[in-house]
Amino acid sequence: MIMKNLKNNNLGMKILSVLTAILIWLLVANINDPIRSERFSDIPVTIVNESALTDLGYAYEIVEGDKVSITVEGKNSVVSKLSASDFQAVADFSKLSEVDAVPIDVSARKYANQLELSIGTVNTMKIKKDAVVSSSVPVNIVMDGKAAKGYAVGNMTGTPNLVKVTGPENLLSKVKEIRAEVDIEGITHDVTTSAEPVLYDKNGKVIDSNQIKMDATSIDVYVRLWKTKNVKVELQESVAPAAGYEKVSFDYEPKTIEVAAPEDVLEELTSISLGRISLNNLTESYEEDIELTEERLPKGVILVDDAKDIKVKATIEKRTSRKLSFTAANVSIRGEKNKEVTFHDDNVYAIVIDGAESVIKDVKIEDFSPWIDISNLDAGEHAVRVHVKDVDGITVSDTGKVKISIR
Repeated sequence: MIMKNLKNNNLGMKILSVLTAILIWLLVANINDPIRSERFSDIPVTIVNESALTDLGYAYEIVEGDKVSITVEGKNSVVSKLSASDFQAVADFSKLSEVDAVPIDVSARKYANQLELSIGTVNTMKIKKDAVVSSSVPVNIVMDGKAAKGYAVGNMTGTPNLVKVTGPENLLSKVKEIRAEVDIEGITHDVTTSAEPVLYDKNGKVIDSNQIKMDATSIDVYVRLWKTKNVKVELQESVAPAAGYEKVSFDYEPKTIEVAAPEDVLEELTSISLGRISLNNLTESYEEDIELTEERLPKGVILVDDAKDIKVKATIEKRTSRKLSFTAANVSIRGEKNKEVTFHDDNVYAIVIDGAESVIKDVKIEDFSPWIDISNLDAGEHAVRVHVKDVDGITVSDTGKVKISIR
């Protein structure tokens, strides 16, 4: 009987020892590898069973819930190894509610049985249903780079030039065009290639949605090259400013432009005429930018230069008069050299000049080189007309006479 009690007590002690050891192990483990929590944000939500909605003829726009945040709890040794990419979030459209919301389920890709997950405040994907519509969108070919020097793109054609696009009505209402980008950097010959069609909105931004379908996956593009040439720009002026006013200057830039055209057109092209600018009846200066539109260029000719305008400027000023005084010392004598000429007294003479104010304000009597001609005069006293040299932009209205004696 005593032996039996000893055996029972020994078994109990063994069980107690095992339990104590387990408790001690758990205590040590929790101290060395504690439980902690970590927050992971911006986990993308994957949509499954989308056909549950699209088969009913609907498209959709995500209003909320395309990304979620979660809190993860587990041992430090496990949690420290995790990143946002170790979790997946799924919205199953077969569970779409009457208020257009889909519950989001989050799971761990690894260590799933060692972790506790809790989703943040956004735990459903909210959508806005939209009708599916179709429309034909024009294709625009966009050049990337420049052709080799001496060449320019004459024209480009894309096939197809219209693409049928199907998708949510709300998205398609923003569509402006399809662009097909072609690399032409350094090309020296015609090119045939293909380009991916990309949808753009009215603000020039790409519309990228897996709900939009196009009936063409590529655009066949043909690029035709033309040779280039520098030609003169011709621009005439019709000058008849208002009474009492004068044109001081007329100019335009650039004087030459680079154009491209088919070879037979380019050979005969030497200049481009932009017609005539009328300055008639103007009382103030004139400026204009003449845009080099297709209509202003000869048929079949395109502009290569970046400059798209011819800048025209005409300076118009009011005419004014001024008197320039001089003495005999300023007058040269032409004619027979053996004649002795004496000017009467030390008279001060004058000429009256007329012209634009900016032209006449700084001129001097020396600019006109006044002179008299005595070649046909006999000895005696004479009143001789003063002659002057022509000066651009200035009219001499009165030169007067000087009194001289000849011996």
